[in-house]
Amino acid sequence: MRMRMTLALALLGFLASVARAQQSTDEAAVRAVIARETEGWDKFDSKEVASVFTEEAVWQNPFGVRLHGRAEIEKFLTNLMARPGYRAGKDTSPTKILDLRMTSPTTAAVWSDESSEGQTNDISGNPMQPRHSYYLEVLVKKDGSWKISDALIMDIIHLK
Repeated sequence: MRMRMTLALALLGFLASVARAQQSTDEAAVRAVIARETEGWDKFDSKEVASVFTEEAVWQNPFGVRLHGRAEIEKFLTNLMARPGYRAGKDTSPTKILDLRMTSPTTAAVWSDESSEGQTNDISGNPMQPRHSYYLEVLVKKDGSWKISDALIMDIIHLK
């Protein structure tokens, strides 16, 4: 009886160790997805940004643009990133992950933020206010690969 109990405890310890190692590996993979997305934004590369999203992803920016699917996201970002007013913006605080939660073995939620300034309105030519943006992204693991399934971008509004 004592031998069985010792073996059971050893097995439980081993399984807990494997689960912690897998969670650490998954957290690193999720961080890599966010880093790849950020690199795409920094290079104005809509294909690279879109590549980290699932085929059926939902993406919404702080201006109310809501997109469905990787192809629609890429098309919108291609147009956005070609605009001189958008390209004029510069990061004043690079993207950083504020919170990463592994909500299950196949889902994660990531909060991140960044600040930028220098964008101009392409229609009026007027400068836009500096932006402080928060991102909430939900990632899913499918076939061993992590992708963003949902993304919401929110800006802090500085009222004058």
